[in-house]
Amino acid sequence: MRTDQQCQNVTDFFKQQESEALSPEYESTARVKGIGIDITPIYRITKLIDQCDRETLNLLFAPDEIDRCQAAHNPLQSYAVCFATKEAVGKALGTGLAGIGWNEIEANITHSKLIVHLHGQASIEASRLGIREWLATWSCWEQYVLVQVLAQ
Repeated sequence: MRTDQQCQNVTDFFKQQESEALSPEYESTARVKGIGIDITPIYRITKLIDQCDRETLNLLFAPDEIDRCQAAHNPLQSYAVCFATKEAVGKALGTGLAGIGWNEIEANITHSKLIVHLHGQASIEASRLGIREWLATWSCWEQYVLVQVLAQ
């Protein structure tokens, strides 16, 4: 059986943890509103791209996204990164892609980073959740793409 002093020690411990979590050194993690991750096999995206015309692709990808993917050194990998970004952002929003158009989540891939832009209902949902910034990263190994996003 715990004594009153032991209970007070436990309470004090948790109060200290809460206080430290709100200190400036932990400020960046206190702003996290959501985390999303997705792994996409490139072969699945290859089949999708091969079966779709430009009009159909516009339902899945923003027009600028399609142009950037087509101009990329490895277009199919770029499409896979964009697709996985959409899935990861949906997870970070906590809604999946329900009520959000696929082309409302746009990925811009550069050599050093992945930039997320939201449009339409995706932008509205992010604003509702207080999300003002997205940190995103991607990697590729063998025939898979991994995207991680952090909503702040």
